[in-house]
Amino acid sequence: MLIAAFFAIACSNVIEILVLIFATFKKRTGLYFWSLLVASWGIVIHAVGFLLKFFRLCKNDYVNITIITAGGIPMVIGQSVVLYSRLHLVVQDRNKIRWVLVMIVMGFFLFTVPPTILNYGSNSRNPTPFLRPFAIYEKICLFGFSTQECIISGLYIWETRKMLQVMKANRSKDIRRVWKHLICVNVLVILMDFTLIAIELGGQYVIETTYKSAMYSVKLKLEFAVLNQLRSLVQREKAESCSYSPPSTEYSKECLFSTVTPVVQKHENCTEKMG
Repeated sequence: MLIAAFFAIACSNVIEILVLIFATFKKRTGLYFWSLLVASWGIVIHAVGFLLKFFRLCKNDYVNITIITAGGIPMVIGQSVVLYSRLHLVVQDRNKIRWVLVMIVMGFFLFTVPPTILNYGSNSRNPTPFLRPFAIYEKICLFGFSTQECIISGLYIWETRKMLQVMKANRSKDIRRVWKHLICVNVLVILMDFTLIAIELGGQYVIETTYKSAMYSVKLKLEFAVLNQLRSLVQREKAESCSYSPPSTEYSKECLFSTVTPVVQKHENCTEKMG
């Protein structure tokens, strides 16, 4: 029953996310759009793979593992890429953004390639040499990905706090709302990672693998909502800060294509242009 329930939660959330994606994006391009799409489909494929495995709907273990892997990698890595793709809205330091990307790439090679090889070996005709290494490495990967997501979530909280402090007072209600939502979502994401770790350490493999798909669907849904709120707030502040300048082609292009910088600095730039 739990397997079916988690499968239903994952699929229903993904359907809702896909509807929101195509309803929200006017231009269906960019890293944010594609990472959301890939992560969403990864959740469904991952859930289907374990459904086939546990209910023995497909008796070929290699096929089941291939489906699970094909869904698991975009589900986990894709979620981190979703957060990375919107990080520039709040982080001014390009080095920090670059290091987050390096961390995601390293996580891919360290926490997806080795366990995939061990997983295939654990389901081979001679699984004994692979079973214990796979069990140990799977826990390492779980801790690794959870730590990665905690770092990115913590960076969002810290940098957004600094950015919102310089926004205009007449946006105080919007600022408090977005700040509160951002805190709640990221704390909830971290807590959900802890529940997954607890289930894994408890040895509940069947529950852990099916709960994982449902959990990632909830996380993606929450992150999609709060990142859109943050994007809308930043875009309004950028538009209003640029509106202080007289009509000028050169300055309009500067305002349009500049990266997100503190609002106080933008007002100073606009004042200089007016002078």
